[in-house]
Amino acid sequence: MITPEPTANEHERQAALERSGLLDSGEEERFDRYTRIATNLFEVPIALVTLLDRDRQWFKSRRGLDIQETPRDVSFCDHTIRHSGVFVVENALTDRRFCDNPLVTGDPGIVFYAGTALHSSDGYCLGTLCIIDRSPRKLSATEWSLLKDLASCVEREITSQSEARIHHVLEQSERRARAAIEGTRVGTWEWNIETGDMEVNQRWREICGYDTDNPMNTDTWQGMIHPDDLKNTLHLLDSHIAGISDQYDSQYRIRHQDGHWIWVHSCGRIFEWSRDGQPRIMYGTTADITDIKNNLERIRYQNEALSILNDLALDPETNDDERIRKALRLGAGYLRLPLAIVSEVTGDVYTVLWFEAPEDSGLKEGLSFPLADTYCSIIVEKKDSLAISHMAKSPYRAQPCYELFGLESYLAAPIHVQNQLFGTLNFSSPSPRPEGFSDTEITFVTLLARWIAGVIERRTSMQTLTKLVQQTPGMLYQYRLWPDGSSAFPFCSQGITEIYGLSEEEVRDDATPCFSRIHPEDLPMLELSIASSALDLSVWNHQYRVAPQKEQWRWVEGRATPEELADKSIMWHGYITDIDEKKRTQLALQESEDELRRLFEQSPIGIALTDFLTTEFLDANDVFVKSSGYTREELLEICLGQLREGGFSDIRSQALTEISETGRYGPYEQNIVRKDGSMYPARIQGWRIINSAGRPLVWSLVEDISEQKKVERMKNEFISTVSHELRTPLTSIAGSLGLIAGEALGPLPEQVKNLIAIAANNSDQLKYLIDDLLDMEKLVSGTMALTLAPHRISPILRDAIDRLHTFAEDRHIRIRFDDRHPRLRAIIDGQRLGQAFTNLLSNAIKFSPDNSEVLVTTDLHDGFFRIQVCDQGPGIPAGFRSRIFQKFAQADSSDTRGRRGTGLGLAITREIMTQMGGQVDFESVEGQGASFWLEIPSGQD
Repeated sequence: MITPEPTANEHERQAALERSGLLDSGEEERFDRYTRIATNLFEVPIALVTLLDRDRQWFKSRRGLDIQETPRDVSFCDHTIRHSGVFVVENALTDRRFCDNPLVTGDPGIVFYAGTALHSSDGYCLGTLCIIDRSPRKLSATEWSLLKDLASCVEREITSQSEARIHHVLEQSERRARAAIEGTRVGTWEWNIETGDMEVNQRWREICGYDTDNPMNTDTWQGMIHPDDLKNTLHLLDSHIAGISDQYDSQYRIRHQDGHWIWVHSCGRIFEWSRDGQPRIMYGTTADITDIKNNLERIRYQNEALSILNDLALDPETNDDERIRKALRLGAGYLRLPLAIVSEVTGDVYTVLWFEAPEDSGLKEGLSFPLADTYCSIIVEKKDSLAISHMAKSPYRAQPCYELFGLESYLAAPIHVQNQLFGTLNFSSPSPRPEGFSDTEITFVTLLARWIAGVIERRTSMQTLTKLVQQTPGMLYQYRLWPDGSSAFPFCSQGITEIYGLSEEEVRDDATPCFSRIHPEDLPMLELSIASSALDLSVWNHQYRVAPQKEQWRWVEGRATPEELADKSIMWHGYITDIDEKKRTQLALQESEDELRRLFEQSPIGIALTDFLTTEFLDANDVFVKSSGYTREELLEICLGQLREGGFSDIRSQALTEISETGRYGPYEQNIVRKDGSMYPARIQGWRIINSAGRPLVWSLVEDISEQKKVERMKNEFISTVSHELRTPLTSIAGSLGLIAGEALGPLPEQVKNLIAIAANNSDQLKYLIDDLLDMEKLVSGTMALTLAPHRISPILRDAIDRLHTFAEDRHIRIRFDDRHPRLRAIIDGQRLGQAFTNLLSNAIKFSPDNSEVLVTTDLHDGFFRIQVCDQGPGIPAGFRSRIFQKFAQADSSDTRGRRGTGLGLAITREIMTQMGGQVDFESVEGQGASFWLEIPSGQD
């Protein structure tokens, strides 16, 4: 099967089909008539009027076929539209284009096909008229011609359908246009360019006020146009007639028949030309836009008034006299009134303060009149604005002021300062104002009077403020910074001399002299603080040193609030005051506090600050934080009683009594409970203080006495062992020797007596030596019991490090702990592991040179958790390495002789590790330090 490619004009063809309105429409007899004729005329079972859509063929009329449509890619008609005549397939079964087509191999079983294209009125092929047979056949020349004739008839039906639709659309368009014109109340006109005659509708005549019987032509129309608008209007008309512009569009004034002028908007276009190409007929519309123009003029006038008020409000001019004179000048120009005055009313006296007037007016500032002789007296009586457009025709024409001054137009508003009448703002002219004063003009003068009142009020306040400023210590100022980096002090009090040693005049236009008096070390940060305040308009607050006199530096503090002005400059309003004595006291206190803080943090004893009433932690040094096992943040969420075994209730009453009587408590010995539940013994004591806010606080010293307790415990165990197992037999021997030496058994020969005395003395020495040796042997004999349980290793190591912290500090040794697995747990005896680790760490500290570092690391190594201690000492001599873990083994070196111990520490360590299933070992290069490690089976990290 061969499917044809899309036609070259497929997009346009599809658009024409959709415009026809036939697609997916209902059955129509005018098309069915021709499919019936075709089946009878050509004696075929099937005849179709087909429309070819994008991807289907749809049957507008069908005879002998039940389905409404088929896919376009299997249609015979898609081939037909590409032929100008009749397209015939005599036997589809033998035609390679259609032999495997499903319409041939299946229902309806097409074998013979003949069709011809159907076109729209604009020439696009919409579909076909076709006949179909289920047997092969040929089409004679007569039949060929008949099929073409039938197709022409169908095309006429299609064309009539399109024409009917177009006629309907035109009718609808005409109705809509007529409704739109009537709805918008627009006048229409038709102008015969050749004759000059004009036809206008009723609305056009209503706009211009002319009777319907009055004929219109070009001369009549031009005579109605305002002389100032005629030239431009004719120019726009000629431009369109000459083809320069697409249409004629003009706004101009026409004299209404009543005599007044109205604004119209006229548009038109040429729609008809003569045979020689000359414009003949022009159609157009005319709309009354008088109200729009008046509104625009009113808005423009209002905007002009607002612009003047806005300019005055944002004017950077600081001289109030000049600002008010400028306001009078602008107001007089806006109102087109030559005379403008700001007056002050004091009792019955009217005084001119500022004015704008012709040179021959005779006015001058300070000139006074009796209030009753002025127009201002009317305002005082009315207590409101006053607008007189023609005094001679107003109710006020009998006032004395009219006879004295002869002003015909007068517009004024009262000026109130601090809710009291201060005076008036008035604009006037000896000529009347025919059009009167508008609401906009009255409002403008009222608002301008309020603005002037604000200037006067600020001027008065400034005078009062200046008097106060002169009595204020320090310096009050305004500091202005322009975008180009220049700066000045537009205002500053006399205190600038006290602060900077400068006068107001020296910095009014340039602030540089002030910056030259600032300490060089403080200047960069001062400039940065000013820039930061300017950037985000935040309050400026800074302390720095200045030298009002050479090399006599004093501390000052400044604070100011910035604002951005219209020219993008920044103005700060603030003060600078001398704080030298206060600052120096503050710095001394800060230095003292810093020293105390360093002592607090570096103390080897834990220190905590708590609330006296609640015992909540307020602060703690690092030693106390580390020993507690909490983070600093966690510690500050609890109280001291939670760290004491059994709480605080057992000693709180006693502590409160002691503090009340002496201000101190303790020392007490009590176990401290760490975060992980483990405990350590501590000696606790403290004293009460009252802070600056009157809050009672308690400083507590918490001293870890674990090592002390351990030594005491070992001593007690030693004494107990000696007493129960060794002392009794040794005492018997010594006693027996004593009896013999005392001749209890009879006199002894002198020689024997001496020998017995020597033996007795030596037995006593032997007893002491044996006591020590037996006790040490027990510790390393493997008879000690271990309690194995899951423990986190990190706290054990940190506890040991904390306990050796003081020992290390005495030697100026730094201990650095690189804890890579802080959460790892293992089955161990926590106390014994701590003992083993302590042995290694204490040896490392002992053999490290002063001011060096001992590094403690943790890591997972071959299934074991390794705790490694590295020092920078002399290392292990090669000849001693094989004996290092033996009992009483010590290296024989002059460098280490002064640091010898019993020689049992590493032997004890090895025994502890062996019983816990681990090991101890080391690496060392003589002269380059040693690295000892403990390894235990790893748990879960």
